[in-house]
Amino acid sequence: MLSCTDEKTAENEENQQEEHAHEDEIVLTKAQFENGNFRLGKAVLQTFSESFRVTGMIDVPPNNRALVSSFFNGFVSKTTLLVGDEVQKGDLLLQLKNPEFIQLQQNYAENHSELEYLQSEFQRKQNLLADQVISEKVFQKAKSDYMRMKAKVEGLQKTLQLMNVNTKSVLAGNYTDEISIYAPISGKIAKVNVAQGMYLDNSTLIMEILDTDHVHLELDVFEKDVLKIKKGDSLNFKIPEISNQSYRAYVRLIGAEINEKRSVRIHAHPVNEDENFAVGMFVEAYFSNDPKQEISLPTTAFVDQDNQLHVLQLTEETADEYHFKMIEVENLPEQNGFKPLQSKKSFAKEKPFLTQGGFDLVEGEGGGHDH
Repeated sequence: MLSCTDEKTAENEENQQEEHAHEDEIVLTKAQFENGNFRLGKAVLQTFSESFRVTGMIDVPPNNRALVSSFFNGFVSKTTLLVGDEVQKGDLLLQLKNPEFIQLQQNYAENHSELEYLQSEFQRKQNLLADQVISEKVFQKAKSDYMRMKAKVEGLQKTLQLMNVNTKSVLAGNYTDEISIYAPISGKIAKVNVAQGMYLDNSTLIMEILDTDHVHLELDVFEKDVLKIKKGDSLNFKIPEISNQSYRAYVRLIGAEINEKRSVRIHAHPVNEDENFAVGMFVEAYFSNDPKQEISLPTTAFVDQDNQLHVLQLTEETADEYHFKMIEVENLPEQNGFKPLQSKKSFAKEKPFLTQGGFDLVEGEGGGHDH
C-alpha cells in the first residue's frame, strides 16, 4: 500500500510540473499567423538614457532686442509703423516736434561763433606772451574763456547729434523744430506705444524691435537636474501649442545662480535657426542623461496582462504551429519606440519574439492559455 501511494504521489507531482511548464504557453497556427497582424523579430541593442523635461520660452539675445525711446520731449508728428512691420537699421521710425529744438540749435550756432572769436583771441595772446608783451595772468584769462566755451560748444554738438540734427546745416542757419528717430537694429516691430499727435517724454518706451534671425531658448532647469547638464549638450524641444514636431538644440550657456523658484536659467540655441519661431512661444524641452546600451524590443512586442507586462518568445516551430512562451518583464520607460527587455526570469535572448500582434493574441486567449 505504501508503495502504491508513493507511485501515485510521484505521478501527481510529475503531472503538476508538466502542467506548470505549459501554463505560460500560447500556440498559434501558421495559417493564423499568415492571416493575422503578426510579426516575429529578435531583440536588438538600443541606447537608453535618463530623460527629464524642462520648460521655457523662445527669446532673442540682448543685442537682438532694441527698446527705442527718445532723449527729448515732443509731440509725435509722424509715425506709420505697426506691430509686425519689418525695418532695417537706419530706417525712420518717427518724428518729434518741439519749438524748444530751435532754441538748442540757436544756442549752438551763437556759441560756435563766440568760440571762433575766443580761439583767435587765445592764439593771439599766446603769441604776445611768447614775445613778453602781456602778462601770464592775461594769457590765462584768455585761455580759460576759450576752454570753457569749447567745452560748452562740444556739449551742444553732442546734444544735437543725439537729436540726429546736422550741425553743419545749423551753422548755415537752417533750423528745424522736428527731430527724427531711426531704427538702431534691423528686425520686426514687436511693440508700438505711440500714436500721431501724442506728447512723448523722454522716459516713454516708443517701440520694441526684435531681430528674430538668431533666436534662442530660455529654459528653467530645476536644481536637482542642473548637474546633469553640460555646455554643448544636445536636447530635443517642441512648441506644444503649434504641433508635436520635435527640433534639436544645444546648450550654449548655463546660469550661475539658482533663482527664487529653485531653478537655473539655461540658454540653448536651435540647430536650425531657419524655422519660423516667434519670440515668447512656450517650449517643452527634453534632456537625456547617462546613456546605456540595453537589449530591447519594439513597444508593440510588450503586452499587459493582469497589470503585469509580458513578451512572447518563440520556443518551438513545427510544420503547422508556432509555440510561444509568455515571459514576465520589467515595465521600463520607452524611448524611440523601444523598451528595454529585462526580466527576473532567465530567457534565451537570441531567440525570436513576437514583435507585433501579441496584444490581440493574448486577448484572443480570453485570459487563459493553450496547454
